[in-house]
Amino acid sequence: MVIQRIQSLFLLIAVVLLVIFMFTPFGFWNVTDGLADMGLAPLVAVSQQGVMVPVCVAALLSLIAIFLFKKQSVQKLVVALAIVSTLASAGMVIYLLTCSYADTNPQVVLHPQWGGGGLLLVGTLITLVAAYRFISADQRLLRSYDRLR
Repeated sequence: MVIQRIQSLFLLIAVVLLVIFMFTPFGFWNVTDGLADMGLAPLVAVSQQGVMVPVCVAALLSLIAIFLFKKQSVQKLVVALAIVSTLASAGMVIYLLTCSYADTNPQVVLHPQWGGGGLLLVGTLITLVAAYRFISADQRLLRSYDRLR
């Protein structure tokens, strides 16, 4: 029995949000040279490989989970792995935005600033958790139909 499933829509939204996150600045480097402010440089996931890898893994797992609608237990596991990968990338973004970095020149200091792109990861987590909950609800519904037979 196949049920019309809203979790596929949530998983597609999660993939779109992760792809947008890859190319949106989640922060900015505020470069200061002694007393002079040298301006802002964008901090994008594409230029940060440590963030790029778990984001790509989460996007790929979410995309794979869309096509696993006939195997709900496997789909639930894949969505859980996508949630863990998204949490890992959110942790890396938080780390990058809270630590100051020194350049090879001791007078140049890089101060990261919040850019707002990290909210895309929060939206992704919300949609992945919603998809996980709807998969669980479908499993319960199918089990109740099996009891009626």
